[in-house]
Amino acid sequence: MLAATELPWVTLFATIPFWPLLGAVIVAILIANRQSPERAHAPVIGGAAISAVLSIVMFFTIWGQAPAADGTHAAADGPVPAALVSEGDHAGEHGDAHGDGHAVVKKDFSKIGTTYTLYNWISLGDAQSLKGAEGGQWLAFNFFFDGLTGMMMLFVTVVSTMVVIYASGYMRDHHMHPEPGYERFFAFLGMFVFSMAMLVMAGNFVLLYLGWELVGLCSYLLIGFYYGKPSAADAAKKAFIVNRIGDFGFALGIFALYMFISPLAQPGENPLDYATVFKYADHLATHEYAGMSQATLVSLLLMCGAIGKSAQFPLYVWLPDAMEGPTPVSALIHAATMVTAGIYMIARCGPIFAASETALMTVAVLGVIGALLTAMMAMAQYDMKRILAYSTISQLAYMFVGLGVGAPDSAVFHVFTHAWFKALLFLCAGSVMHSMGNIIDLRHFSGLRTVMPQTRTLMLIGCLALAGVFPFSGFWSKDEIVHAAVYQSPVLGGLLMLVAGMTAYYTFRMYFLCFHGPTRTPPEAGEHPHEAPPVMLRPLYVLAAGAVLTGFMGVTFSFSLSESVFGIFNPHGFFHDYLGNSTMVPGPHHAGGIWVAYASLALAIGGIGLAYVRYGHAPQEDPDQAALGPLFSLMHHKFYVDEIYDAVFVRPLRRLGDLCFGVDRGGIDGLVWLVAAVPRGLGGLFRLGHRGALQGYALSMVLGLAVIMMIWQLAG
Repeated sequence: MLAATELPWVTLFATIPFWPLLGAVIVAILIANRQSPERAHAPVIGGAAISAVLSIVMFFTIWGQAPAADGTHAAADGPVPAALVSEGDHAGEHGDAHGDGHAVVKKDFSKIGTTYTLYNWISLGDAQSLKGAEGGQWLAFNFFFDGLTGMMMLFVTVVSTMVVIYASGYMRDHHMHPEPGYERFFAFLGMFVFSMAMLVMAGNFVLLYLGWELVGLCSYLLIGFYYGKPSAADAAKKAFIVNRIGDFGFALGIFALYMFISPLAQPGENPLDYATVFKYADHLATHEYAGMSQATLVSLLLMCGAIGKSAQFPLYVWLPDAMEGPTPVSALIHAATMVTAGIYMIARCGPIFAASETALMTVAVLGVIGALLTAMMAMAQYDMKRILAYSTISQLAYMFVGLGVGAPDSAVFHVFTHAWFKALLFLCAGSVMHSMGNIIDLRHFSGLRTVMPQTRTLMLIGCLALAGVFPFSGFWSKDEIVHAAVYQSPVLGGLLMLVAGMTAYYTFRMYFLCFHGPTRTPPEAGEHPHEAPPVMLRPLYVLAAGAVLTGFMGVTFSFSLSESVFGIFNPHGFFHDYLGNSTMVPGPHHAGGIWVAYASLALAIGGIGLAYVRYGHAPQEDPDQAALGPLFSLMHHKFYVDEIYDAVFVRPLRRLGDLCFGVDRGGIDGLVWLVAAVPRGLGGLFRLGHRGALQGYALSMVLGLAVIMMIWQLAG
């Protein structure tokens, strides 16, 4: 084991990813033995729960191990310790992440985190690997533990456990009989949680890539769970193929890292370990390749993977279609697993991205485009799950902006809070869908507040958190990003504030259409639609508690009208201190700017009020459609982005594929057939004279003799 700081119980914490995998393996054994699927959920729930408990213990253990002088982050307006600032590295000479005159924080990564090696995995060749344990170079199977690992694993495992428990009720009919494929579904869920845990805990880029691809595989299997339905099969293929585009760039980024870092690595340093790569990050910033700094090249390539996995512009098109999978899958993808991977990866690679202003600005610009575009799309949808899908893309875009403007701790804070309320919203939508006989179109029902009162209350909590209303969690995390963006660029900040108002509007448009107005239910709901069963409701209360309380992890109590929200709550508290013991590289936090929180809150309340005026009575004729006309149709059809992609990319590539198939089938295969046809034809001809009949042989002898005589006569 190589450790920068010793972490107690690290061997036990290293087992966290494998408990859900063990549950999936047990379910697979049950499938192989043709056992009843009735209890197939139990091993996966047990495995996820054990991982959650260990992750909670790990979270508090890492909190207690935070080093005192590792360069956590600058205080809001206080000085930066001299030991944490490189010589001459001040705003007047090099600037800083936010450009407000503070010093730039430099971390000593040798004092951050613990790398725990299970075993040496891939040899880098005899010359490098066979030098003994201390001098050899291997790609190891190792895990990395720091504040970012602890924070991510806390919500990944706990939220996943709640989703798996919920699924044990959701994946049954109204008589509580398991759906076909029930056991297969839970085996895939166990693999999904295992894959995300591997991705987060990986200690090197190869293991990160392994978890990255396993997450993609599991999403393909779960989105296409109802593979007999063409739309589900198509959505699974779309998600898999679109992610291949981003993952190709991600793989190239890892190859580039190896090419740049390998010559620098000293004996005993593994060239793709996080500790080694981040040690030489400054070298990447000062050396060029292909006309740009190595840091810029690597960052842009790695960012391709993040754009695909976190469904950002322009590779976001797979995520809305992924709603074809069962609702618990949607909750896992949107809240605790797949789409958070891209945000995590950029935050983890902070030393690399922080060395490239070009990469950071690209991340921020793509984020604000995605936030605005998908918020507009969400305003004109009727499928509850698709509205929430577009909201996920928009909120992830907020996180991208946070990463791009030098506030990665705020971005991760929003990842953390978003996981709780977005899982809550999706599972509440699943409860509505379960009660309405798999109907989720808001035009087919309304007034469900009397039919599903508990679900209504829980969904209201989730909607308030998503809209960013005080004191719910989304208010604290989202406004931190807006605050940082305003100081980086007033244009970026202004657009994000606009999106905040739009988010509140479309969120409560969905809420009012579902729960307000006269009670209407579709025929598929039956005569007596009912509230979700307790096994589905109990996890929702846990998630609702997270949606209410987790935001307070990012604030401290400080009485100041100019520095604190409502004179009491000072942003940038425990959560940010905890993440100081991580590989992230946040810029200095800004003092003041409380007006941003008040303005954002006013926009959220205004959006909710406008939604109530227009949709509070759940009208069957959409007022926005009548008011906006062609613009509403454009937003409803998602600005025809899918159709444009189909015309510009899919169809030409399909025609190119048909051409290549034709050349292969008619050209290459034809040439090979022709080469083989000549000897085959000659063989067939000679075979006629060798059929085993004596009279045939006698006739051949007579004819041969006649030919010889004719030649003899002619020659004579």
